[in-house]
Amino acid sequence: MAQASLGRETEATVHLRVRVPDGAPGDLLAGAATVVARIDALDDVDVEEITGITPNLNAIVVDVRATVTLRSAAPDDSTVRADLEDGIGIEAVHEVALANRTAATA
Repeated sequence: MAQASLGRETEATVHLRVRVPDGAPGDLLAGAATVVARIDALDDVDVEEITGITPNLNAIVVDVRATVTLRSAAPDDSTVRADLEDGIGIEAVHEVALANRTAATA
């Protein structure tokens, strides 16, 4: 029988500027989601909308709104911002809005 334990995770709504490489599979939304999903601190990513597009020579830079779930609890938005800024392909973190919740895991 599996035991349930309470784990704390951090969910945040974010507004990011992401560099999507030319030739990335799928559309720009999927390409941006792939770039953001590569950030080690994240457990889940849902890119909801593109808010801006800037074509460049070897990539397309897109501003996106997304909901992300971090692997561990983050005490404040500056911690989430730092984790996101460390991601390869993340050019800017415009906004972070935390929504903490407690989740049951088996």
